[in-house]
Amino acid sequence: MFLERVAIFTLQLRAKTVAFLNSLLRETDSQFGQLFFSCFLFLASLALLYVWMNPFPLWLKLGSSFIFVFCALLSVAALYFHLYNKRVRHTSNGMEVYIHNDHEVEKLPHLNLKAIPLTTLQKKHIFEAFSLNFLSGSYQSFQSLVLLNPISEKDRLEWKDASPKRPKQVNRQSLLEFLSQLMIGFENLENHQMMEYVNYYFILKNSEGNNQNLSSKNISDWRTNKAPYLKEISRLFQQYL
Repeated sequence: MFLERVAIFTLQLRAKTVAFLNSLLRETDSQFGQLFFSCFLFLASLALLYVWMNPFPLWLKLGSSFIFVFCALLSVAALYFHLYNKRVRHTSNGMEVYIHNDHEVEKLPHLNLKAIPLTTLQKKHIFEAFSLNFLSGSYQSFQSLVLLNPISEKDRLEWKDASPKRPKQVNRQSLLEFLSQLMIGFENLENHQMMEYVNYYFILKNSEGNNQNLSSKNISDWRTNKAPYLKEISRLFQQYL
């Protein structure tokens, strides 16, 4: 029982650490990432200087130097991403680094998706119905979502539906259900394609204003979830079809 708790804690810590580092690299429009890594590098330099200026054992000094070099490389790499506005994206062959340019909006890679047949009036009704409690943003961004058109990062929609069990968290399963009802073929996408699609068109912020990410676990839970709050998504759609 004790070992199981340790394993669960380790996995949770790993997930939170990865999410935190991803958020730092992703927020290139803010100065928080640059400030964090600059301060981290400065404090690590002071710590290394302190170790070498005092009579500590040689093995401790060498070990501290090795850790410092490793941390310095990570910090410099992160600062490089921030300063040169670089991003990481998934491709069919793995991952690649590219330069993000808001003036030349990157197109979403082709996905085997198309929106359900909707009239202009139905689109507006659905957008207005979900704008009440589920999402916020412009109707133009919603149209881009439906048509798989390019969209700049500053124009992304915000999914604001709260999780029923954790009110301070964004309900990512309701977002997946929304997209499943809206886009034909969405449930047939691979997990990384769903995450790419969501990250391209949506920003997920909890009630405290912190960014959150869609995970493979969210997708797996959504596929088997029969909760009433997901049926409410379907009911809203059927109301205007």
